[in-house]
Amino acid sequence: MTVRKRVLMVALLTAVALSAHGFGIGLAFGLEPVGGLPGTNAFLSVKPNGSPLLWGLGFTVGSEQISIGLTGDYWFTNEQLVGVLNYYLGLGFYVGYARMNDENDIQLGGRVPIGLNIFPLSPLELFLELAPTFTQRIADPFKFPDFNFGLQGSLGFRFWSR
Repeated sequence: MTVRKRVLMVALLTAVALSAHGFGIGLAFGLEPVGGLPGTNAFLSVKPNGSPLLWGLGFTVGSEQISIGLTGDYWFTNEQLVGVLNYYLGLGFYVGYARMNDENDIQLGGRVPIGLNIFPLSPLELFLELAPTFTQRIADPFKFPDFNFGLQGSLGFRFWSR
C-alpha cells in the first residue's frame, strides 16, 4: 500500500471518529513548483468547527529522506471574496524535522497562510493555500542566525461534520 493511500485511509477513519465533534478534516498535497519546508508532500489538516485554529501534520517519505512537519495556524479572517469563493488569512508556526544522508535538520519558524476556499458540496471544502515562511534552522553545528525565507503551497480538501 502506498504512503498516499495510507494517509487517505487514516484521514477518512479519523473523520468518521471525529464527526460527532464538529471538525473539518482532510488532506493537502504540496505544490512542488512552489517548494517549501520539510513535510509538505502530504498533509493532514484538522480544523475544529467554529474555531479560528487549524492544525496540520505533514510528511515526506523518500528513498533517502524522511521529513515531518507540524503547523498550527490562527485564521484572522475567513470571509466571502466573490460569489461562493472565500479567502482566509492567518498567522501560524512551523516545526520541521528532516533526516537526509545521515544528517538531521530541525527548523522552527513562522508562517502566514493565505488561501482560497470553496464549498462545492455540503460537507466538502476545497482549498488552495500559499504560506510565506520565516525559519530558523537548528543543525549540527548550531549557527545563529541561520534564517531561511520560504514558501509553502498546497492544494487540498476537508470534509466537515457539523
